[in-house]
Amino acid sequence: MTPQEKAIELYEKYDSLFKAPYKKHKDTKLCALIAVDEILKSVSVNKVLYLTDMTYQIYTYWSKVKDEIEKL
Repeated sequence: MTPQEKAIELYEKYDSLFKAPYKKHKDTKLCALIAVDEILKSVSVNKVLYLTDMTYQIYTYWSKVKDEIEKL
């Protein structure tokens, strides 16, 4: 799954939690960004301890997902 596809998937999952008329684009994006930030925090802890190519790829992927969510 591309970072853009993952960003849309996360956004849509959180979007389904908000009911009209309280549904707000900004809140949906914020929820998705919080989730990605938690993933990045988890990976970055491991990155310091175990700097591997796989960890770098995971961190890079989720950083791109975050960028894509911010573009929504």
